[in-house]
Amino acid sequence: MSFFGRSSTSTTQSSSPALLAPSSLPPPKPTDTPAEPKCKPCCACPDTRQARDDCMIMYGEDGETKCAQLIKAHQQCMRDMGFNI
Repeated sequence: MSFFGRSSTSTTQSSSPALLAPSSLPPPKPTDTPAEPKCKPCCACPDTRQARDDCMIMYGEDGETKCAQLIKAHQQCMRDMGFNI
């Protein structure tokens, strides 16, 4: 007898075959929201962050326009990692 007063054979005998067949379940719906981030923002996307930062330092005030592609690439990488930016 188990902890809850049922024998282990009674729980396996009463299992419904429909519960055991995952193919009978509808597929999960895809979500548009990314997964939770697996790291801190400071540790995410080091390659794109470094390229963006180097470009911004090199061009100074003009960096925002001259480094636009690198900025967008880093933002997309952060989104792909699950950050909402």
